[in-house]
Amino acid sequence: MSAPACVPVELGPRRYEVLIGSRLLGELGTLVRAAGLKQANAFIITNAQVAAHYFDGVRASLEGVGFTRLVRHDIPASEEGKNWDEFSRTCAALLESFPDAGATPLVLLLGGGVVGDLGGFAAAVFRRGVPFVQLPTTLLAAVDSSVGGKVAVNFGGVKNIMGAFNQPRLVVCDLATLATLGPREVRSGSAEVIKYGAVCSAALFEQLERGALEKLLALDPAVLVDVVAQCVELKARVVEQDEFDKKGIRNVLNFGHTIGHALELSADYALTHGEAISIGMVAATRLARALGMVDDAFFTRLESLIVRAGLPTHFVGAPGLFDRIKRAMQLDKKFRDGRNVFVLPTRVGAWEQRENVDWALVDDAVRSVLDA
Repeated sequence: MSAPACVPVELGPRRYEVLIGSRLLGELGTLVRAAGLKQANAFIITNAQVAAHYFDGVRASLEGVGFTRLVRHDIPASEEGKNWDEFSRTCAALLESFPDAGATPLVLLLGGGVVGDLGGFAAAVFRRGVPFVQLPTTLLAAVDSSVGGKVAVNFGGVKNIMGAFNQPRLVVCDLATLATLGPREVRSGSAEVIKYGAVCSAALFEQLERGALEKLLALDPAVLVDVVAQCVELKARVVEQDEFDKKGIRNVLNFGHTIGHALELSADYALTHGEAISIGMVAATRLARALGMVDDAFFTRLESLIVRAGLPTHFVGAPGLFDRIKRAMQLDKKFRDGRNVFVLPTRVGAWEQRENVDWALVDDAVRSVLDA
């Protein structure tokens, strides 16, 4: 194993490292011990599809450094499974497996964003918090959801409404795991990469335009490490400034997510997260254009990258979808005191937050991606 790229997330006593490379899961035990984690018990949250590829190797690596008891707990792979009932079952499994307070396990989250979100939330509340390690196996989780400490489940028809801030002790991004993904899942993850370039880094956006996007989608090893590390670095610097999402700085990470989350939920998960976010970015950019915040050239460049990634720019759903999206947006946890909040681009690599945007303009932006 060559030395992985390492991106530190500097949060004082909650500091941790994100390791990015290939064939890292085979060395997981060594990496966990190097991070100062000394537990002898492990509770591994995963799903059946991922476990079929990687669980045996993870178990062997952990046993090789002295883990004596490992419990595997599977949850559904899809977003529909990220719900309160599955969360409760996971907490019950934790308590049943480790009833003795003296045998606190290290929780390991082996999978994509659903595993990471639900598992991180369970780790946050079990015995008022036990240490956990993120092991993302999707591009989307590697570049975004595994870093930053936001963990949650969907509840009451609202995405991620029940959750906590709970930082991992270590993130191990084994990019070799992406080879077992279908093309749709790889494309889905690229939406978050495009997001980072669009509002956080003109250099990354231009790199994608010059051909790195296609190499990323083809899982070119060097480009994967480079681009994933850039995205993690961008997110880490944002999280360091606004860990608990109180200053508005962290809102930049929500570009495309306000409308995208509402669409994802309202379309009953017919779209992947990345597909919904790509449509959300198109809608948000149209809203920014209507407000005079960004020019047509930005819209053309963003839409071109989304299309090159094989991602959708609109969605034709069942009758009543617009009304469901509108209701879902009004329940968005980012909205405060009845005032909507949108992250909108101003130029490549830059953004502004706008509050209390005229709902007529918002409606037009949403309809523009449903009626195309």
